[in-house]
Amino acid sequence: MSRATEDTLESLHAMQAENLLAEFKRYKDNSEPIPPALFAQVNKFLKDNGIDRAVTPGDPTSCLEDEVPSFENVIEADFRS
Repeated sequence: MSRATEDTLESLHAMQAENLLAEFKRYKDNSEPIPPALFAQVNKFLKDNGIDRAVTPGDPTSCLEDEVPSFENVIEADFRS
């Protein structure tokens, strides 16, 4: 059996991206909560393809970051007996 051509692989990759986006939009357009598994799938797809960006103040990523607790002032306990 021969290997898939670059064109075939690119087509499959494009279809995967389009299907993920369509499913994501379907939930959003219907004001339904997006399942965590779908978020994980999209995040993995983006990470696997080297897609990332800097956080811009005021965008949703920045707002999410504001909700995560800060652990800068955590005091380490000494559990040695």
